[in-house]
Parts: sequence; structure tokens; C-alpha cells
Amino acid sequence: MIRDLLVAACGAALVALLAVIVFQDYRRFHKPLLTTTYQAITLVNGELLYGRIDHLGTDRPVLRDAFSVRTELDPQTSETRYVLVKRRDSATGADHLIFPATSIVSVEPVNANSTIDKVIKAAGLSR
Repeated sequence: MIRDLLVAACGAALVALLAVIVFQDYRRFHKPLLTTTYQAITLVNGELLYGRIDHLGTDRPVLRDAFSVRTELDPQTSETRYVLVKRRDSATGADHLIFPATSIVSVEPVNANSTIDKVIKAAGLSR
């Protein structure tokens, strides 16, 4: 009888441990909800890129329509102006970037009517 109780307790502990492991994996691979068309991605090297991120929550997210924004000072008006620099226009001509998930520090939404959203619309990239 004691042996049966011991086997039942070990079985229950094993089932509980398995449930915890499955729950941890579910949380780890849960795909975050993206509510905006474009996102700002900060990389571990400090670079800030913008684009549409796919496969977020996997080991290799993909950034499509990737670009960065450069600030320039207008010499005539002394106002700051933002210039969109497409990665497609770089030396590689890449239309997307694939990152290891460990190189991404944060992902932020680019909200409608934000400065970056206005730059995107002015460049004709909005969807």
C-alpha cells in the first residue's frame, strides 16, 4: 500500500513538472501582438531601425521595408528635418533583414501621427 502511494505521488509530481515545462515553453514562444504597421527596433549595438517585423517571438525575426531615420539641420530655417534612409538603397540592396532574436533589445510601435509616421507617409511607404 505504501508502495502504491509512493508511485502515485511520483506520478503526480511528474505530471505537475511536465505541466510547468509546457507552460514555460508556451510563454517563451508566444507571439507578441503588433497593433501598428511599422515598428521601431532597437538593437544591442544601439542602432535604431524601423520597418515591419515578422516572426517576432522566434529565434530569427525578419524586418521588412527596413529603414533608418537621419536628422538634419536645415541651414536656412535652423529647423530639424528628418530624412528616411531605406536599407534597400544601401550597398547590399537588401529588402529585408534577418536578426538573431538576442540582438534585439526592444520593439516599439510607430503610432499614427507620430513624427516617424509622418516621415513614412511623406516618403510614400505607408500602407
